Amino acid sequence: MRVQDFIANQTAFCCEGLIRQAEALGDKTTWAPEGGRTALDQVAECAIICGHMPAVLRARTMPDFTPEMIQEFENTKAGLATLEAAAAMLRDNNAQLVDYIRAMSDEDLAGTMKFWGPEPWNAADVADYHRWNMVYHTGQICYMQTLLGDKDMH
Repeated sequence: MRVQDFIANQTAFCCEGLIRQAEALGDKTTWAPEGGRTALDQVAECAIICGHMPAVLRARTMPDFTPEMIQEFENTKAGLATLEAAAAMLRDNNAQLVDYIRAMSDEDLAGTMKFWGPEPWNAADVADYHRWNMVYHTGQICYMQTLLGDKDMH
């Protein structure tokens, strides 16, 4: 199996896992523990960021985060007022990212690029970043479930 296919398969799998865990909260998707974020906010973040990942991979660098870009992100996130809306965007953007990753050549995954922080990232790690981010947020949502008394596997 090619690395691209592995990353793409896992990205598709983790997308559905994140959505399933958020849906398991039922009517609590807008609840947050003190100092925390809601499940809806976390799914919305993943949906929006995912939509930018093909361009980041193509450019091999992160965009400059201008105040206008940050405001657009916040406006888009605020527009995702329900888990259904956020999940629909996540599924759509995730499918596009998965297709992009599958089409990447070995050369596309070679070398390094500018991503988060001062150190360069391996391009393959950047291709895998969205999957990692969804797993991170899935863990946060699972913890919220336990705070609400739900100890079941979903």
